[in-house]
Amino acid sequence: MLFALPAYFGFIATGFAGAGGTAAVAAHENADTSQARAHFRSSWLIATAATLVLAAIFPLALAQTGAAIESLRSVPKEMLGQTLFALAIYIFASSQVAVLEIPFRAVGRYADHIAFNSASILVEIVVIAACVSLLDSMATLAMALAVTRIAAAIWIAALARRTAPALFHGPSSMLRESTRTLLLPSLALMLLPLVHGLNLQGYVMVIGISSGAALLAGFVATRTLTRLLDLFTSFSFSMQYYESTHLDPEDLETRRRLLAIMTILAVCIAVVFSGALLILGDFAQRVFTRAQTPFDPIVAAVLLLAASFRALAAAPFAMIAAANRHSGTVTWYFAASLAGIFVAAFLADKGHALPLVVAPIALAELFHLIPAFRGALRLSGLSFGAFTASLLSRQRIGDITWALRELRRKR
Repeated sequence: MLFALPAYFGFIATGFAGAGGTAAVAAHENADTSQARAHFRSSWLIATAATLVLAAIFPLALAQTGAAIESLRSVPKEMLGQTLFALAIYIFASSQVAVLEIPFRAVGRYADHIAFNSASILVEIVVIAACVSLLDSMATLAMALAVTRIAAAIWIAALARRTAPALFHGPSSMLRESTRTLLLPSLALMLLPLVHGLNLQGYVMVIGISSGAALLAGFVATRTLTRLLDLFTSFSFSMQYYESTHLDPEDLETRRRLLAIMTILAVCIAVVFSGALLILGDFAQRVFTRAQTPFDPIVAAVLLLAASFRALAAAPFAMIAAANRHSGTVTWYFAASLAGIFVAAFLADKGHALPLVVAPIALAELFHLIPAFRGALRLSGLSFGAFTASLLSRQRIGDITWALRELRRKR
């Protein structure tokens, strides 16, 4: 609990970094350096202020509730205080690293920030391994992580200043307007982790309470296998989200071709993966759990349907998120996910079978897919009928053939 909560707090900075980066890219593409600078600075100021408040509240809140939480009772009070203080520093430093994504994105070098942030996380893994192996103090581990993240923030800030100096130097007179523009898109991006948490942990809680440990273990194992499809979904979203911000808003043809190609790819991968898992799922789960849990193909089919909807939603959602027009879609997704948890709890309480209990998760994903596609088609200037026809056009076959040829050549 001590180390998980700071990760959730970091999503505040991530939300403003995402929306601010998208806006900064658009301004930079229009040669409006002052506007790009304003988006960077307003995102930085708000994320920093919000994180400072949370970082201050975090130690106080846990220190007050420590006596009521079983896992914290055995921690000496002095060690708990030192650990909370170090983690508060870690929360703040993490927010700085997240927001420093904006300068890299603004000049089209987002891959640099991903590489630098990944390198710092790898160093943190080494630090954790060393502290756990050589020391027995939780406070020392927390302080080591805080120092590592501070060093990463200073290092990445220096590189960001060198990469996009115009965003760090010069006046900004549009901070209030920028903040107003970024507020809703940022809040929507912050809401997404909560939605994913509801759909991941909410059903675990419902099934654990209603059905017991044995059925829960089987469900979690099956869900882990079905969520391997999310590896494609995450890659597909990240690739398109960063690249789509650089598309010319008037270049509708590129948007249409990208949406069609990625939709075809998502359908093919989802169908192949789902078919393979339904055929080999029993064997895979026996190996995965050492034959301790049974594979339920009906539950797997429901979870695969939800995963397929997520995969299909990756391309259109990336497109609307890259234009900061995703607030409505995330709101629908959150509402459907929250309602799904209540429906699942009601069905479980009435003693219905597990496939019916988990079915609302597929409906929640559908409420993500449909609004995302509506928004993407609107951005692309397409009707649903025209988009469906484009999936089977000769041009799509040519696009896919070209892509396969390029991949073969580069390999």
